[in-house]
Amino acid sequence: MTEDEDFIPAAVAAVVTGSLPVLTEAKEANELFSLLIHDITLDCVKAGSWMIGHIKANVRSGNDLLSMSSTTDDGNVRSRCILTNMIKDYSMTVNVIVYGVERRNAAEILVSNVKKALGNVRIEVHSEVGCEDPKCRDPMCRDMDHKRLIDIR
Repeated sequence: MTEDEDFIPAAVAAVVTGSLPVLTEAKEANELFSLLIHDITLDCVKAGSWMIGHIKANVRSGNDLLSMSSTTDDGNVRSRCILTNMIKDYSMTVNVIVYGVERRNAAEILVSNVKKALGNVRIEVHSEVGCEDPKCRDPMCRDMDHKRLIDIR
């Protein structure tokens, strides 16, 4: 790798779809998703992240939107928009950009926290930079023929 390896972010994105076990009040759902982002942030710090670039999520349920982010190593989450209606079915996009943690580790942190907080969900994790081709040594690979989906089980 290069001397600037520490300055290349681990960047992953996930698309999550699921249903909460029961119809849930907006306030409780806002807290649930906010705690998820908080936990992802703190786990990245525990894993060695020396800087949180951005951990952001948008949750959609019907016409409702919760938009939240964390950019500090204390896991503080700020919300721009909040859910105002009861929620059961949702879709969520999550972006994790951190420094000092390998991309696969960031993806594993993301997936484990989503599963812990939300249970049985459909989740696809994508690499924002680089690729999953083991023969490719380019940390900033943008070759669309290389595998982009990160398989986490």
